[in-house]
Amino acid sequence: MERKMTFEELWERGERDGLLVQLKQGFPRWQRRRRMRRTAFVSVAVLLVGGAIMLWHPSRESLRYDSVCCNRNVFPDSHWADVAHHILTIESL
Repeated sequence: MERKMTFEELWERGERDGLLVQLKQGFPRWQRRRRMRRTAFVSVAVLLVGGAIMLWHPSRESLRYDSVCCNRNVFPDSHWADVAHHILTIESL
């Protein structure tokens, strides 16, 4: 046996159905905004971490070599150290 619904119950049901339709229509937009915010947050975090690593990483240019081993002794050790530094710097760029 089906019970008759009162006006209040019908009103609440109508409100609930209307809100349900609004939620179903708004969900894809909400999901897209959420995904965009998450992507933006992750991108900024990666950039900040990368920037911090670049800023606080010890500079390789300040490293000096104690000695150089070379078969040719015509040139001074400093020449070969400068050549090696130049080659390593160009290849790392």
